Amino acid sequence: MDTCGSPPPVKRNRKSPTDNEEDCMGIRAVLSDEYNEIALIKVHSCQLETKQQLQSVIQELSQKLPRLQHLKRVHDRNVLICATSEIGDAETLEEHLQRYAFSAKVLQALCHQVQVVEVPARMPKLRVQYEQMMQHWPCKFHPNHYSESLRNGSNFSISQRVFHKRMAQLLAKLSRDVNKDRPVGICVDPRQSRIVSIAGASESYGLEHCSMLLVDFVARSQQGGALRSELSFVEDQENAETTLRGLPKAYYDYLKENEAYQDLQFGAEMSRKGQPQQQVLLDAEHAQGGDNLCKYGPYLCTGYDVYLLQEPCLMCSMAFVHSRAKRIFFLRPSDNGALVTRFQLHSVKELNHHYEVFQFTTDGSLT
Repeated sequence: MDTCGSPPPVKRNRKSPTDNEEDCMGIRAVLSDEYNEIALIKVHSCQLETKQQLQSVIQELSQKLPRLQHLKRVHDRNVLICATSEIGDAETLEEHLQRYAFSAKVLQALCHQVQVVEVPARMPKLRVQYEQMMQHWPCKFHPNHYSESLRNGSNFSISQRVFHKRMAQLLAKLSRDVNKDRPVGICVDPRQSRIVSIAGASESYGLEHCSMLLVDFVARSQQGGALRSELSFVEDQENAETTLRGLPKAYYDYLKENEAYQDLQFGAEMSRKGQPQQQVLLDAEHAQGGDNLCKYGPYLCTGYDVYLLQEPCLMCSMAFVHSRAKRIFFLRPSDNGALVTRFQLHSVKELNHHYEVFQFTTDGSLT
């Protein structure tokens, strides 16, 4: 390698407009408050007079008040007893502890130099939370590399990020060129990056939102669908391995006639209802993390990625819960949005299905 003299000047490639759009766009995971806030609770603590008391105190506490499992029960000679909220207004700490039949020596130790301290209310999910919580009280922490990647944006490979951003740009173009600047949604099978369905809000559907139409059009690809549509859909060709039934011709023809999108792939996997069980099991062997789409074939939006121009409302967000979508990407927030603006539906623990949510961030609008 020649190290003498000045290095040759670096040639800069001329960027296309698409490259500029790539540069100004990011993808942000929309995480629940558990990933962002540090919740604290008030807890009674005592200070032991000697270290010799430690064994008997911790032994009885762990048996009779097995609380605060996410925290280190002892810090120096200070011991966490119970949350202040557990004690009634007309009850003292000593009276509360007497109900649990602590031994006299342990009861005396727990009532020595009692004070109220603020400690983390739950176990940290991210290292940055752990570091902040440790300033209040030592806590337990089990690193989750995927959660960390969601926060720092490293969960997608370069090629995946390029595809996601391309879908965001496509949403804006389809809205402008095909759907009169109205909202548009795209459903993709991420296994082969195939576009399964495209839908756009339309006056002919009255109150039906873009997301609701998208779910119904996906169902069309599985020989279902409840809405009567005046749209023309792409017909399947004989012996085709995938189905195009969920794609309105207006969007499909626009993309097929546009030179910039000739490399896009279209079509949903055919229903496996008539497929031999042996083949289903064979496909399941290649599934990662129990992916039901790989195991059992298409069912509603199971395993699919959904890209939306507008943040969905509560009704549409629930439709994606019921249809088992895998991930939701959206470009623009909505006044009545239920994933960021007014609510975070995907963070409600009581739901029987949860999808991940990502928001595209841009320095300017995509045109």
